[in-house]
Amino acid sequence: MKHYASLLLLAAGMGITTMAHADYVQPNIQHEPYGMQRVVYQMNTGDADEQLQIIKYANNHMQTVGKQQIELQVVVFGAGVSMLKSDDEKLNKAIDALRAEGVKIAMCNNTLRNKNIDWKTLRGVKESDIVPGGVAELAFLQQRGFAYIKP
Repeated sequence: MKHYASLLLLAAGMGITTMAHADYVQPNIQHEPYGMQRVVYQMNTGDADEQLQIIKYANNHMQTVGKQQIELQVVVFGAGVSMLKSDDEKLNKAIDALRAEGVKIAMCNNTLRNKNIDWKTLRGVKESDIVPGGVAELAFLQQRGFAYIKP
């Protein structure tokens, strides 16, 4: 038994010492074109790091498919409203960049009413961005052929 434990320790040690850092190498990916996509991302987290990550996913999605091949929306509701009230410069730049690419950021009116928030205080929100309800908007867009993404 002692010999077996020594072998396990030796093997584990060898595994650790043989692990090498490898830099990314671009694979030769063969994939048919994605074609036109209609996609809606859900944004209802109040965590700024998660909000930024969702924005990165949306950007990566758009870059992968091609800007001309995607209609992308983000529906904000619940705790996600903090994204549009943030003073985090990195998050605000990411939001502005997403909008600059033509992404619609829809804001839930139920959230505004329930949290007693004046929509005019939210970053870049126009009255035309406000939808009656965030969850209802997700279902509405899915009925119109949008794929639903909840990261």
